[in-house]
Amino acid sequence: MKRTIMTALMIAGTTASVLASGKLNVVSVYPDYGWLASQVGGDHVAVSVLAKGTQDPHFVDAKPSFLVALHKADLLLVNGLQLEVGFLPPLLQQCGNAKIQPGAPGYVDLSTFIKPIEVPVGGVDRSMGDIHPYGNPHYHLDPRNMAAIATGLAGVFAAADPAHGAEYAKNGEAVSAQLMSLDAEVAHDLSPLKGAPVVAYHATLDYFFLHYAFNVVGFVEPKPGIKPSPVSLMELEKAMRDKGVKLLIVENYEDIKIADKIAGDTGARVAVIPSYTGGAPDAQTYPALMRAIVHDLLGASRG
Repeated sequence: MKRTIMTALMIAGTTASVLASGKLNVVSVYPDYGWLASQVGGDHVAVSVLAKGTQDPHFVDAKPSFLVALHKADLLLVNGLQLEVGFLPPLLQQCGNAKIQPGAPGYVDLSTFIKPIEVPVGGVDRSMGDIHPYGNPHYHLDPRNMAAIATGLAGVFAAADPAHGAEYAKNGEAVSAQLMSLDAEVAHDLSPLKGAPVVAYHATLDYFFLHYAFNVVGFVEPKPGIKPSPVSLMELEKAMRDKGVKLLIVENYEDIKIADKIAGDTGARVAVIPSYTGGAPDAQTYPALMRAIVHDLLGASRG
């Protein structure tokens, strides 16, 4: 493994300038921000993405190719709020690229462009499950947050490549406007579900639920990142019956069998959704992802 990594890094070091072709080398940990970077950067950026949209974002398997990408990166776009804490820090230590270390200009924490929700008050410990001490990290499923990040990225790219600053600014404005239009579209299409009581598997959609006015009754996970027990499932199913929950939403990388059993016990319908760009065949761009989620939710709600 080490020999493979070292060989890959040597190759990367000798070919990076050729591959970049004078462009900013941008590495995004997650695909949604990779899509956004390509839209804002246009022809002046070369974007690569580490995680796949089909993976649980908390548990991304590191590969030698990740080190290659990080080694030649000018900018690294991270989700922040400790979403990458389980796999990214060791990669940054090994990649040998000072430009993208935490605190360096090339390390871009995108969470600084948004306002986190669910920031814990008081101490956080492991008994609370996989609680993120700085707030819920799944902010990408609110298009308004993505619009704010588009504007922020325009400034980041301009600082790294001033010669094309005006173009980055123009692109950032255009993408931000596109995302705000997408938000209005999603809100309109989801209006039949406004106020609907729902249960989700994990807190992945909490920004989405808050913005589009869903009534979240509970989660399959009794605590974030903790698998349900028979007792917790009994309690959840009782709450679902009491509150009339007819829609159970589960990310397509989670345990669908558990969701199906809950649905069978309660009469709810399961909506299996992608939660990241590239997470399904019909979700290869961020706008397509949001439309796929809307389609899947409405389809499940209608039976």
